[in-house]
Amino acid sequence: MEIKSIKLKNSSIRNQMLIMFLIVILPLFAASIMLLVNMRSEVTDKIISIANERADSLRNSITNLVDTSESFVDSFASDERVISFLTNEYEDNSDYYRYYSRGPHQERLRAAPFLECVKVYTEREDFITNVDYIYADEEIRSEQWYMAAKENSGEFIWDVVSDPSDGKRRLSCIKAIAKAGSVIGVVCAIASDEWISRGVSSEENKTILCVGPGNVFFSNYDEVNSEGRIEFDSSISMNGSKMVMKEGLLGFKGHTITETFSYGSDFQIILLIPEGVTDLEINKLSVIYSGYFCLFFILSLLIIVLFTSVFSRRITLLSEKMHAVAGGDFKVEISDEGNDEIAQLYTDLEQMIHSMQTMIDDVYQAKLQNEEFKFVQMEAEFKALASQINPHFLYNTLETIRMKAFCNNDKETADLVKKLGKFMRRCLEFKDGEVTLRSELEFTNGYLELQSARFGDRVSYSIYSEVSKDYMILPLVIQPVVENAFVHGIESCKVNGRIEIRVYYSGENVLIDVKDNGIGMSADKLAELQEKLRRNDTSSGKSIGLTNVNKRIKMYHGERYGLTIKTKEGEGTTIRITLPRDPSVRSAAVTGVKTDSERR
Repeated sequence: MEIKSIKLKNSSIRNQMLIMFLIVILPLFAASIMLLVNMRSEVTDKIISIANERADSLRNSITNLVDTSESFVDSFASDERVISFLTNEYEDNSDYYRYYSRGPHQERLRAAPFLECVKVYTEREDFITNVDYIYADEEIRSEQWYMAAKENSGEFIWDVVSDPSDGKRRLSCIKAIAKAGSVIGVVCAIASDEWISRGVSSEENKTILCVGPGNVFFSNYDEVNSEGRIEFDSSISMNGSKMVMKEGLLGFKGHTITETFSYGSDFQIILLIPEGVTDLEINKLSVIYSGYFCLFFILSLLIIVLFTSVFSRRITLLSEKMHAVAGGDFKVEISDEGNDEIAQLYTDLEQMIHSMQTMIDDVYQAKLQNEEFKFVQMEAEFKALASQINPHFLYNTLETIRMKAFCNNDKETADLVKKLGKFMRRCLEFKDGEVTLRSELEFTNGYLELQSARFGDRVSYSIYSEVSKDYMILPLVIQPVVENAFVHGIESCKVNGRIEIRVYYSGENVLIDVKDNGIGMSADKLAELQEKLRRNDTSSGKSIGLTNVNKRIKMYHGERYGLTIKTKEGEGTTIRITLPRDPSVRSAAVTGVKTDSERR
């Protein structure tokens, strides 16, 4: 495989693309053939799906026929004229003929096109009958449907009944006609074959419709007579379900779909799908697919030949320009008329030349910023050590004062001197680098304790942190902000001064809020301070501590971090310190490498 790959690389790009085209198109052709072979099952599934939809449509037609027929039969069986006609004793035969000519029978039947005819059976031997009103002889009385109607006089019976006029068996809705709890006749509404045939529109599939235990009332399959009966085996569910069988029913070659449901009675819908239907669809698809594939192959071959010619020419030109740049010629003309990946390569080559020219300047500027950062750190250290004339003398003097106060039983003064000593030692021991959040908060807490001793009940404070105490932070970041809150906010409060320090996570940042309820700032003072922070002006004036902290954070972590101020005159001030959640995030001044945003 590796040898073949090397030989392919030794060919021109145009030849490589032609070979790749053939490598792709041949497996695609083979896969298409396999897809066409396997398409039979998909076509069969589609045909079965259509047949299932037709079975549902037939089911709807049957349920509609049941509803309308039962409504007609119920109205007919409760008609007082029909009941009176069946129960009255007539002395003259003309009364019968008068009813037959003017009675409700034909009138109702004309309003029911879904019925072939309506027959009324009576057991009165003295009754004069005609084609619509029939005497129920022994043969009719022994019919299952007749006996079921008499035994269940309030229910509808659905069965296949012989039409007395032509002897043909049709689907019928049967119900007893009762008066005062006694059955006086049986009405049999025979459904129209033409009405049922309208719902069977497919000529390709064969349809068999049954009622009750397999009594056929419609069939366009020659092997099953519409007046016959089908014995369903145990494999066909009769509990209201739909089944698809790969092997045909009743010797039929093809798929069989059966749907059984109960709606007034048990009905069965049987759809027979011949094998030839699937073969015909497959043949059509094969012809269409073969034509499309040949056309696709020829057009694709022409397009790939044209494309490879243009592509190869553009790649060759790009290669020549890259060789010129590699040889040190940065003034080579870089241009390409296009908007695709090759044009993007030309753009990238131009940007690469520009990047190479500016790389030395970037490295030099980063080194300058690094030196500036070190200078700022040294400046902060110098200011912290400004009062360090003789640290050992100062510590010893404070310790002497503390012991003197302790011996004089002034423990409060001794404790304050001890806290002051610890605070000043931390200030004097300030060095470059990072400290833990725990250390910075302890240092700030010591400062707050000293101020609380100074102000007494006038000032209260709280420190809350949900950030890990091992989080690394620049030293002397929080305390100068707290000191600023005392000097410019709390000192003017005579009572109930309060400072709240809150350290918490917010997305990819760590936020430190220092909030006081002091006098706040006017809009002019706030604008002046924000401008000073923007310019990182630590030369002179007020709020040097804030600008120093802001400048150190921005130089150490980047421009997106630092201090923001929110204040309202007379209500207090909140100074927010924004730091990266990952303390390892460094600016170009520290890492010596510029980010894309810093270059821009």
